[in-house]
Amino acid sequence: MSTAPNRLANIQPRISKNVTARALTIDIERLPGRVSVYHGGFTTTGNIWDLNALKHVIGRRIHADDVIEWPRTICAAARWYGDEEVMFAAEWEVGGYDAFMRQVWSWVDEADILIGHNMAAFDSKHLMSGWAEMGLPAPSPYKVIDTLKIARGSLAMESNTLDSLAKRLGVEAKTDKYDARTAKAAVNGDKAAQEKLAEYNRGDIIASEALFDRLRPYAKGLPHMGMWVDDEHACPSCGETMKLTGKTVHANVQAYEGMVCPSCGAHGRSTTKLKNPTRTRAA
Repeated sequence: MSTAPNRLANIQPRISKNVTARALTIDIERLPGRVSVYHGGFTTTGNIWDLNALKHVIGRRIHADDVIEWPRTICAAARWYGDEEVMFAAEWEVGGYDAFMRQVWSWVDEADILIGHNMAAFDSKHLMSGWAEMGLPAPSPYKVIDTLKIARGSLAMESNTLDSLAKRLGVEAKTDKYDARTAKAAVNGDKAAQEKLAEYNRGDIIASEALFDRLRPYAKGLPHMGMWVDDEHACPSCGETMKLTGKTVHANVQAYEGMVCPSCGAHGRSTTKLKNPTRTRAA
């Protein structure tokens, strides 16, 4: 199958080095839980990700009392934007689950921005759930940039998985696919499985950051990078200095000077109004 060329190869869609924000790309891997459910004279035992997992078999949600072991986060990889090193932590390392989750908490506590694929609905919430169970406080406030939400909101790709988007948009893709059996073997002490899961986890970071850069010029509603750079004409997307286009950008009842970023290609507008407010409205 052919891969689409990277049509942004002629520009450098990286965040400006002048931006002081601590942006962290992070990804977690989880282990499914275990349940034992008695229904219709039979006991069903199996792995679950949520309490709806056996609804097609027993016709209802699994009761919390039937859970033997809840799903949990078992490892995480992360990289500070602009760094080469991909950090990794796991429950099978020294200190176990507690030390692992505290390490990830310290990463997030330092971040101004968290970046990830399905970060808003999955990674950040599962991490917060784990910290809540441990009795840890919430980390310092941060902004979330979710590449899955960007893809769904700005594009119309038939598949929005990290691997599919990376391949179609011409950026470095993931190294492998998640396997629950590998995850189970890793927590049970299998060194080969631990290395394989760590490599997969780190691969997600490389792909997620590359996808973030690739999608950023098309994204709406991202944290304004100008908040972390001393430039009143900073590009909201990357923080480089924007240039006037000579075009007029029209809002619903106002007009502004159009601007474009020569670095990442993102479009914007100045805050200078070009006309008095329109005094009429549709009835």
